[in-house]
Amino acid sequence: MNVNNVIRKLKVMLGAQLVFAEAELIDGTQVYTEGELQIGAILFVRAGEGVSEDPFAPAGKHETTDGKIITVGENGEITEIVEAAAPAAAEEAMEEVEVEVPVTPEALPATEALLAGIADLIAPFTEEIAILQEEVVALTKRFEKMAAEPAAPKVKNTFAEVLADKNAKTDAKLMHLKNLRNELKK
Repeated sequence: MNVNNVIRKLKVMLGAQLVFAEAELIDGTQVYTEGELQIGAILFVRAGEGVSEDPFAPAGKHETTDGKIITVGENGEITEIVEAAAPAAAEEAMEEVEVEVPVTPEALPATEALLAGIADLIAPFTEEIAILQEEVVALTKRFEKMAAEPAAPKVKNTFAEVLADKNAKTDAKLMHLKNLRNELKK
């Protein structure tokens, strides 16, 4: 049993009324402090029914559903409480901005020449890409044809055939021996 639990039990025994400040973290975890939610208070995690002691909140920053960020140090002690930045302000900062750049008539011929130069540079690659696309189509067709064919001849269950063949050979040998015997008797 730690000091905070002893103090809490003494307060209960002496009849002092405990005031709790409760909060919910954004992950759904319920936390509370004895007294006000302030720096220096101990933040506990509500462990639920059947648990004798609620554990201290782990060290780190915890965000509540009402927009507060609570920084917790060792043994659950609150070291800082700040309001979280409003999400709307963050969205406004990420807003797209369109800027119009005026194009002068003198710049148009230079732009057209630049685009023509780029098209000339790309032309050999477009031909290569077309050739590669045709090869990919041909290889795909060959692959699909090969994938449709079986990899090996179909395996048949020939145990009955093997047994029948073996029996037929045995019967033939017996018949041959019988015929030889009959010939010797004559």
